[in-house]
Amino acid sequence: MIWPKVFVSAALLAWLGVRMVQRDGVETLADRLAGIDPPWLCVAIALHFAAVLAGVARWRLLLRAAGLACGSARLLRSFLVGRFVGAFTPSTTGLDGWRLYDVGREHGAMGTSAAVIVVEKLVGLIGMALVCAALVPLGGVELLGPGALCAALGMAAVAALGLSLIRRPDRLAWCANKLPRRLRAIGTKVADALGTSRLGGPDLARAVSLGVLSHISLSGVSVATALAIGVDASPATLLIVGNAITLAVLLPVSVGGVGVREGVAVVLLASAGVSSTDAVLVALLGYLTGQVPAILGGGLLLTGSREVPSPA
Repeated sequence: MIWPKVFVSAALLAWLGVRMVQRDGVETLADRLAGIDPPWLCVAIALHFAAVLAGVARWRLLLRAAGLACGSARLLRSFLVGRFVGAFTPSTTGLDGWRLYDVGREHGAMGTSAAVIVVEKLVGLIGMALVCAALVPLGGVELLGPGALCAALGMAAVAALGLSLIRRPDRLAWCANKLPRRLRAIGTKVADALGTSRLGGPDLARAVSLGVLSHISLSGVSVATALAIGVDASPATLLIVGNAITLAVLLPVSVGGVGVREGVAVVLLASAGVSSTDAVLVALLGYLTGQVPAILGGGLLLTGSREVPSPA
């Protein structure tokens, strides 16, 4: 249900607003907004588009491995529209659901399209785990606690187990048969599609690399927005916080991650001496700059264009 998630977002934003006013005052917020450096906001927007392009390239690679040929421009359009839909839904459900439906409808292969999204999630977990592990020596353990590395290893283990199951059609079929009756038919189709995936070692390595690039780009948005408002914190700290925000908004507890990202930023950046106002602005500007691809996707959806228009 959407209403509990709306409540979570509203409650978190209210708590953050009170905290900002009590600790820093309204004047601090006005000063920070007046001193924003626009070029760094442009960098943040560019990083969001870099993540989109990496996501599209990975999606196309996985679709090709599943036997579905789609052009890059066509998939870019679908991805951007999915970003627009995802702005109003928890976690990545809107983005993933739209892409699954859009490609599945066009090719008449909903099961295969769903299977590709499943594989993409598993590959993405490996990419996230690699980024988390790489940030540990930069201060990840000190900032996030000793459980950071364990969480990264856990994500990698879950993804590896999932990918290994893809190589065992008999186990996939067994899992599908254990689903509730209403989901069993689509589960069987997805299991069959996963079992026929031709994702080899080189393609898997490329998909993971693209996932790492996408995750680093999204994490780097926090660095750009922090520099835009002049936050006095090291780039490594900001990158670690950006990584934590990216992971936190995957939890389907709020609408579009609103409130969650800001709360994570306040808690983590407090240990680096960053004020609540600055921390909220780092996360909020990251969210707002991320809406630029979503707005473009909304325009494509309204116009009914099947491809992203090329620059003149």
